[in-house]
Amino acid sequence: MSDNTGGPTSVLLPSARIGLCVLDADLRESARTLSQDWRFARVTFDIHEGDVEEAIKIYQGGAQSPDLLLVETTNIDDSFTARLEVLAGSCSEDTSAVVIGPVNDVYLYRKLIKMGVSDYLVRPIRTDTLAEVISKALIEKLGTTESRLIAFVGSKGGVGTSILAQSTAWGLSSRMDLKTIILDAAGGWSYLSVAMGAEPVTTVAEAARAAMATEQDSFRRMVVSTSDKLSLLASGADMMLDDVVTPEAMENILNRLMIQFPAVIVDLSGASATVKRMVMHKAHEVVIVSTPTLPALRAARSLLMEIKEVRGGADKDVELIVNMKEQSPGAEVSAADITAAIGRKPAMIVPFAPKIFSAIETHGKKLSDISGTEEIMSGLMGLARKVLTLSESGEKVSKQDTGLLGGLLGKLKAK
Repeated sequence: MSDNTGGPTSVLLPSARIGLCVLDADLRESARTLSQDWRFARVTFDIHEGDVEEAIKIYQGGAQSPDLLLVETTNIDDSFTARLEVLAGSCSEDTSAVVIGPVNDVYLYRKLIKMGVSDYLVRPIRTDTLAEVISKALIEKLGTTESRLIAFVGSKGGVGTSILAQSTAWGLSSRMDLKTIILDAAGGWSYLSVAMGAEPVTTVAEAARAAMATEQDSFRRMVVSTSDKLSLLASGADMMLDDVVTPEAMENILNRLMIQFPAVIVDLSGASATVKRMVMHKAHEVVIVSTPTLPALRAARSLLMEIKEVRGGADKDVELIVNMKEQSPGAEVSAADITAAIGRKPAMIVPFAPKIFSAIETHGKKLSDISGTEEIMSGLMGLARKVLTLSESGEKVSKQDTGLLGGLLGKLKAK
């Protein structure tokens, strides 16, 4: 039985829907406060005034069952548990439940837990206690995080890797409404901050030190928001001729960012070989960018083979984008020959469009804001969606895990 102690979790919670049917106005306000907390950025709250009867009415009426349902009651006798059984029959089998009651009752707590309820809370409930209980229930049910790391790497310089990485980040944040961050591993060679309308405020080495520190404000200041859903690690203040960071330091940065952001895009264009190797091993998806010229494609084929080795022989989530098609007519390899030589069909072939891409690089425009780029953006979103828990519409793909209220329902069906 939870009391009013304990600190809230400090990780970004997985995508989830939480339903509340509670009588206490302060508790409803606490839930609204949590909906604005960064840790709950992927959590949707459906807040209703009422008790178990209101919850039965809502979910018998066809409302979507939540991942976690919090129900308040003023009555803790057997009639309440009977109505809780009715509620279980009105929700999907993977819905978890938390009950909020008026008094500390060990007998009721044990009975509810035996029925399959996740926890029993006693009013009044502080906001931090509510956060802790919800966090614990969601992490036990869905895991710590669904964050995904997508790495972009060029087969050689000048193939457009950075622009495609930036466009993917813009697309995930604006089209998929997904909280996204992008970083460039190039140190002082990075122009990411300027390209996205910001200024470099830190070095990669400083970011690595801050990522390991227990005090979070310094690292938070290094993350700059460019829109409501898109941020960047504003590095680039490094000395251009200095080494950037070790693979271990870069991994610390990525680990820190993946706690807070569902989607992390990393541009490996200017990274060292050891950092590239570490990120390619860690990434959920690696995107190789090449041009259709023979030197670039030969390098892409070699890179693909090495990435496959780094990833333990797997290349299912390694994709090839052929960029700048028809930039050099007569000197390019055909699409059919590319497939034959590399052993796979390119995921995308992007036509040469100097006006579009120069506008992005020199004027800070977004690819999605330029006419004639819809096919490119759709292709990039398709690649990213492969490793994200998103459907074609951008909605979270539901999980089939059995929840705690589902455990109650299962026991009722077995009777």
